[in-house]
Amino acid sequence: MKKLLIAVFALNVLFSQEVEQVQNNRTLTIYKDSFAIIKEPILWNLKDGKNITSFNNLSPNIVFDSPLLNISGVEVNSQTLNKNFYSTDSYLKKNIGSLVEIKPTNNSVVQGALLDINSSSISISTNKGLMVFQRSRVEYISLKTNQVQNKFTPQISWEIFSEGLDSVTADLTYLTSGFSWKPIYKLLLNSSDASAVLSIDAEVVNGSNMNLLGVDIKVVEGLIPVSNNKTSSNMGMVASRGISMTERVNQLGDFYIFSLGTNLNLKALETIQFPLMPKTQIAYEKKYIFENSERDQKDEPLSIEISFENSRDNNLELPLPSGAIYLYEENMNGELFFIGKNTLSALYKGGSAVLDAGKAFDIIGKRRILNFDRQNNSEESTISLQIVNTSTESIKVKAIEKIVGDWVIKESSSMYIKDDASSIYFPLEIDPNSTEMITYTYRKEWK
Repeated sequence: MKKLLIAVFALNVLFSQEVEQVQNNRTLTIYKDSFAIIKEPILWNLKDGKNITSFNNLSPNIVFDSPLLNISGVEVNSQTLNKNFYSTDSYLKKNIGSLVEIKPTNNSVVQGALLDINSSSISISTNKGLMVFQRSRVEYISLKTNQVQNKFTPQISWEIFSEGLDSVTADLTYLTSGFSWKPIYKLLLNSSDASAVLSIDAEVVNGSNMNLLGVDIKVVEGLIPVSNNKTSSNMGMVASRGISMTERVNQLGDFYIFSLGTNLNLKALETIQFPLMPKTQIAYEKKYIFENSERDQKDEPLSIEISFENSRDNNLELPLPSGAIYLYEENMNGELFFIGKNTLSALYKGGSAVLDAGKAFDIIGKRRILNFDRQNNSEESTISLQIVNTSTESIKVKAIEKIVGDWVIKESSSMYIKDDASSIYFPLEIDPNSTEMITYTYRKEWK
C-alpha cells in the first residue's frame, strides 16, 4: 500500500511539474487600445489516430476569430469555438429563487437559492444564511435543475490526428479586450544642481474576471487599428507565427515593446503599477516664460517651464510613450513638494520635453504699449517689457512677443531671435533682486 501511495504521489508531482512548466511560459502583451494578446502554452496527452482536445482557460472577452494555434508534429483537422457561456445574466435572472450551484475560486462548491445576480456579485440563500460572492472569484454557477455547468468562459476544441506521439505542446495565441495600460512618469527636481531623477511606471489594468498568475507581461507603445468583432462563429485556419521579445525595449516596425518582467501576477479587476524603466538621473533646464500678443498690457507672474532632452548625453535616448508626468521638487531641507502635473507627449529619441510647472510667485512681468500709430497703409508700435526678479537666484527668461501680419523690427534695446513668421523672443539672464528693461518698435505696411 505504501509503495502504491508513493507511486501515485510521484505521478502527481510529475504531472504538476509538467503543467507548471507550461504555465510559466504564458505571455500577456497589452496594447493601449484596451486589448491584449495572450499567448498560452498547452500540453496535451494524445492517442494514435483522431483526438478531440479542448481548452477553456480563456478570457471571456476573447475576440472570437483571432485564436492562432502554433503546433507541430501532428495534423490539425479543425478548430471550433464554443461560445455557449454567460456573457449576460439574463438567463439566471429569469431563474431567481431556483436552486443553484456555485464554485468559488480555490474553494468547494456551495448550493443555495439564487437571490440576486449583478455585474459584481452573486447572492444566494443557504441553510447557513445569506452568502455573497464576488463575480471575479466565481469559477462557475449552474442551475441545480440543469446538470450542465454554465461557465463564464468560452472553450476551443480541436480535432487532431496523431501518429506516434503520445504528448504534444502547442502555443495558443488570441486577442482579448478588457486590458489596458498607460505610462506614469515622476520627475523629482533638484534645483541646487539642475539635476532630476526620472522614474517611469506602467499602470496595467485587468478589466476582466480572469486571474493571470506567473505570467510574462509586455506592453506596446503605438496605436493599432483593431476591429473588436465578437460575432463571428467560425475561426480561421491554424498557422504558425511568433514575435521574439528578449530585450526590455524592443522595436517592432513602428511600435515599441517594453518588457515589464516575468512570473508576474495580475489578478481579476486589478490595477497595478510595474517599473517600465530603471530610475534615471537626468539634467533639466528651468526657464521663466513671459508670452504676449500685440495689444497686451499686463502685470503678471511669469510661467515656469521645465525642459529636458531625450538624448544619450542625458542618460536617455529611449522612445518615451505619451502619459501623465508628475513633477516634484526637493527644498533645501530635503522636503518633497508636488509642483505640477502635465501630459508628456510621445517623445522620440533626440527630442525635447517641455513641461508647465505653474507660475512664479516672485518673478513678475510687466508689458506696456508706449506708442501706437496707425495710418492708412501702415502701423507702428513701441513696446516696453519689464521683468522683475525678486528671488535670491539667477534666472533664465524667455520673453515671447506674438506679431501677426507683414512686419519688421525697426529697433530694439536687446538682442532678439525671430522664432517664426509671427513671433520673436528675447533670451534673458537676470541676476537675483534685479530688473531687466526692454523696448522695441515694430512696423507693419500694406497696400
